[in-house]
Amino acid sequence: MEDLLRLAIKHAESLGASETEVCVASSRESEVFIENNDLKQAKSQVSGSLGLRVILNGSLGFYSTNRLDRQTVLDCAQKAIKIARVSPKDKFNTIAGKSKVKMLAGIYDRKAESFEPADAASMAKYLLDSAKFVDNRVSVDSGNFTSILANEWLANSNGVLLEEKISAFSWSIMGMAIDGDDVSSFDVQSAGTHQVEGVNVQSTATEFAKTVVNSLGAKKSESFKGAMILTPSAFADLLEEPITNSINSDAVQKKASQFAGKIGKKVASNMLTIEDDATNTECLGAASFDREGVPHRRNIVIKDGVLQKFLYNSYTAGKDGVRSTGNAGGSASMPPDVSTTNLVVGAGRSKLETMVSELNRGVLVSRFSGNVNPVNGDFSGVVKGGRIIKDGEFGHPVKELMIAGNVFDCLKNITAVSRERKVLPSSILPYMTIDGVSFTSG
Repeated sequence: MEDLLRLAIKHAESLGASETEVCVASSRESEVFIENNDLKQAKSQVSGSLGLRVILNGSLGFYSTNRLDRQTVLDCAQKAIKIARVSPKDKFNTIAGKSKVKMLAGIYDRKAESFEPADAASMAKYLLDSAKFVDNRVSVDSGNFTSILANEWLANSNGVLLEEKISAFSWSIMGMAIDGDDVSSFDVQSAGTHQVEGVNVQSTATEFAKTVVNSLGAKKSESFKGAMILTPSAFADLLEEPITNSINSDAVQKKASQFAGKIGKKVASNMLTIEDDATNTECLGAASFDREGVPHRRNIVIKDGVLQKFLYNSYTAGKDGVRSTGNAGGSASMPPDVSTTNLVVGAGRSKLETMVSELNRGVLVSRFSGNVNPVNGDFSGVVKGGRIIKDGEFGHPVKELMIAGNVFDCLKNITAVSRERKVLPSSILPYMTIDGVSFTSG
């Protein structure tokens, strides 16, 4: 593979490229699907792709292919050069320089090499059976179990030559509970790990089953103003996208971020600390280097409510005169963009049970279903799997209860963050109390 990468770079240079980058990705994937309380489909595939990026007189050209033979690679270089010749010049087009990369331990498990499609099917069945075992009223609408072995190579004309192997297992389950005419809210739970021994579908299935069963017997609630406690899943549904958009330097430069011009200023409650950390191997976004070969590192973006930095790739960093934060994202089949890796929200000081006991009136929101504008933060939708909290105790499950507001106002109205955190496939999130929320009965 290294010979193929060097061939591509050398050929592009012979055609006039001043800088060249080649990214190759290959994977072996097995996935088993659950549908209507049964295993529905299994698939296994091996795939590969190559993306070649060139800079010619300040213009960028990119071409990709899913064939990795010598002649195709040579053709890719020629086509990338042709595209660059008709592309506009941009003085910020650049290929990353060579940096020292510390390779992460814990993101590749050799045992994963012997994990077969039949093993994936067994895990999917165990996921389904575990949910049904909790309560026979549980009905699984859909779900899946996926195993991936991935290889990535990246080389460029500035001396970068890197290779990394990653193993990943992920699973999800979605459905409801049915008791006669009583149908609960839908719920979805997911998890992932890099290690074979880290696969724990039973825990995910049990949490899903308990959530849907506990939302049986839902009643309408009157409209009121109070507080909501977001579960980690509800945090991901409601708050995550506006936050990740606002810390993205590309969105900032395009004037599509609410955090533009606010470095060093307070943007949230002092209880909120957020990191983007690709070195955290608990999550599936972990890797040693980004899509450009820049070393990944821990980036604290909000600390005690104060905005610390934005996330950059080499292109957006050049425009702002800063260095890349190692957040070039994307696959081999596309040019690098700017993206988060693992979003980690800092743990708070409160226990969840204490957060509940301190509320006079509010709602525990297990999931949010609705619309969220990632740019201005406006949202409106329905509470799913919610429970009334009154005088510090849980009451009945709620139905047809709507909430609307603004994400960025919510960030400033955080009054408690839990010690407990949940590891999701690409984030680590706590429970969070947000005050001043208007609930509207449907």
